[in-house]
Amino acid sequence: MADRLNSAGFGASASKPAVSFLEVRNLTLQYKTTQYLVTATEDVSFQVAESDRLILLGPSGCGKSTMLKAIGGFLKPVKGWISLKGEPVKKPGTDRAMVFQEFDQLLPWKTALENIVFAIQETRKRGRKEALEEAHWLLHQVNLDTFEHSYPHALSGGMKQRVAIARCLALQSKIILMDEPFASLDALTRQKMQEDLLELWRETRFTLVFVTHSIDEALTLGTRIVLLSPHPGKVVAEIPVDWSKINAQNHPEYAGLKERITQILFKDQVDYVI
Repeated sequence: MADRLNSAGFGASASKPAVSFLEVRNLTLQYKTTQYLVTATEDVSFQVAESDRLILLGPSGCGKSTMLKAIGGFLKPVKGWISLKGEPVKKPGTDRAMVFQEFDQLLPWKTALENIVFAIQETRKRGRKEALEEAHWLLHQVNLDTFEHSYPHALSGGMKQRVAIARCLALQSKIILMDEPFASLDALTRQKMQEDLLELWRETRFTLVFVTHSIDEALTLGTRIVLLSPHPGKVVAEIPVDWSKINAQNHPEYAGLKERITQILFKDQVDYVI
């Protein structure tokens, strides 16, 4: 059974959200390689409340990315189900927007501004003027005002990820799914992107499911953390994080929770990034 961790300052209430916005229930996922049928996750269950920031944390190969694809509607469960606002997830839809680790998610022949305008017009059927106004505002939100006329090849990796996030916000999706989007960035850019993402969340209160294998990133970004075991991925702990009492990485409670997470992961001899 998953460990429901409740320590001082963390998880004074139950770790399950009061109202289920996204629900994953008894989820078993498989995929085929050229030689094998691989079971990626086994009997995974968790819930996400609206405006929650849920982190899926675990080692490489534990099924985090596969689970995100299933939530996105790109992979059919072998067992169990996924629902969003009570409706079963059966296929991809604009109610779920995805940001991947790869930087080349943008249309290379369109500027940063036009990438966002295109998303707005195609999915929400807005007029050109309204789409432009919204795209300008979104680029301002991700601090790319001066790069709106730049093409993707002229943008750094961090800038491309900001445009990709702005495009997700432009879709007005119910939930944003992010698969280790900052993993390939240098340490300083990664920290800045984490800060920008939190600021955007404070502005718009979107619901986030974020995949990482970094404990620090999970503690920085999450309001709840689901810890997964090595292959096949199973839930070994659900950890609520109360940032109303903790606001810095040097806070003693932060260090204590990080140590507790490390102990849980090491119990299964997991390799991970601190």
